[in-house]
Amino acid sequence: MIRILVLMLGLATPALAQSTGIGFGGGDFDSDAPVEVAADTLDIDQSTGRAVLTGNVVIAQGELRLSAQRVEVDYSSASGERRIERLRADGDVLIVAGADAAEGQQAVYELGTSQIVLTGDVLVTQGESTLAGERLAVNLESGAGTVSGRVRTTLQP
Repeated sequence: MIRILVLMLGLATPALAQSTGIGFGGGDFDSDAPVEVAADTLDIDQSTGRAVLTGNVVIAQGELRLSAQRVEVDYSSASGERRIERLRADGDVLIVAGADAAEGQQAVYELGTSQIVLTGDVLVTQGESTLAGERLAVNLESGAGTVSGRVRTTLQP
């Protein structure tokens, strides 16, 4: 089952670009790259279609890394095929895409749209520039995103 989880994490599909951009990750996300998953514990409930990874969770695919204390994986049975639909990460969430990083307290990753929404004291670091707010919505395919909720920034020339 762990192998299925690992293989299915790579099933993200391309999405339409958002009109507002922060350039997170540069849009270089490779949804075909192998996925590596590590955690202290994995609990699987076949009846609900949910897997829960806890303790020092790290999910990596190419240049993309997501780490958190807990990640719930929701499956969908659309088209008669069981696929990962969404990841919910909680507790000290860190997302690294190439040279860019974003941290917060919770994240939801919708694989079908390649969209990640990070909330709770969000801090985005791109080189020496920083951007903070309460919410970051970013599309991994395009790199476009929006930070909202009392946005603060430091820009380096």
